[in-house]
Amino acid sequence: MASPHHCHHFHKMNTSRRLLLVSLFVFLWVAACGSDTDTTVESGETGPTVTLSRTVVPAKEFIDVTGAGFTPNANVTSHLLQPDGREFPYLPILTDGNGGFTHEVDTLLLLVGTHELWVDDDTTGERSNVARFEVTREQETEP
Repeated sequence: MASPHHCHHFHKMNTSRRLLLVSLFVFLWVAACGSDTDTTVESGETGPTVTLSRTVVPAKEFIDVTGAGFTPNANVTSHLLQPDGREFPYLPILTDGNGGFTHEVDTLLLLVGTHELWVDDDTTGERSNVARFEVTREQETEP
């Protein structure tokens, strides 16, 4: 008959193996799926995210960017890629105590077309999802 000490060690090994297998599965899944390019994030997903107040905005108006899941009280770097493939100068932002931020983008100087925005966490090196929005020439009409 095995001593209780051996049984505990066996149970501990099984738990370690289970954790290793789960970690391996998660690693392979993330590697196979690549980075998230949607403006939405699935429930339960972790990591830094950015969301936009709207996805279509007329020129000369504003769009609000909200970030979450970044390192608290730390620097992040916002990137904005224009429709012609040129990137605007990056924008440093300081997160709040919860790892979030809000920022307003003025579309006055933006080209008409689809833009891509993402934010890098300067502390961890993690990149957020890529949020896309379209700048149009037409002004919105009030209902």
